[in-house]
Amino acid sequence: MHTGAKVAAVALGAMLSLSSCALTASITTVNQYDPSDGTGAVVGDVRAQNLLLVTTAEGEPAALVGYLYNADDATATVDVTVGDTVQTYTIAPMGSVQLGLNDGAEAFITTSPANPGLLGSYTVTVAGSATATGTLPIVDGTLPEYRPVLEDLTTAAQ
Repeated sequence: MHTGAKVAAVALGAMLSLSSCALTASITTVNQYDPSDGTGAVVGDVRAQNLLLVTTAEGEPAALVGYLYNADDATATVDVTVGDTVQTYTIAPMGSVQLGLNDGAEAFITTSPANPGLLGSYTVTVAGSATATGTLPIVDGTLPEYRPVLEDLTTAAQ
């Protein structure tokens, strides 16, 4: 066998063996997951996504940040509970609600159940459907993306 043919045979073998990895590996891009620091829950056709609590300390004002998405073709009424605070949201069909303190977001201010770095819990209830409870990461302004939330929270809590 000539050198060129040997190189081509090795290259073909390498290509076939590397491409076969896709045959046995699971495709993770089709799995639902929370791509950031928050957590999520699914209740019927409503998804709570990337929920987390931003605060300075336990017992201090805290802002819930995240999204609620309604994948149904009917309006959904959703209750979100953190500690003793309950907020009700009406979400249009195929619509979403952003939770936070920035422009266009719905404010959800409560009292932090724990210090940053620890976990709290939340409950999402969809009228006429079911309830889901999840863990709620509690963060502070250590990460720069949460500092504006703390600044807005200081203003909103006064």
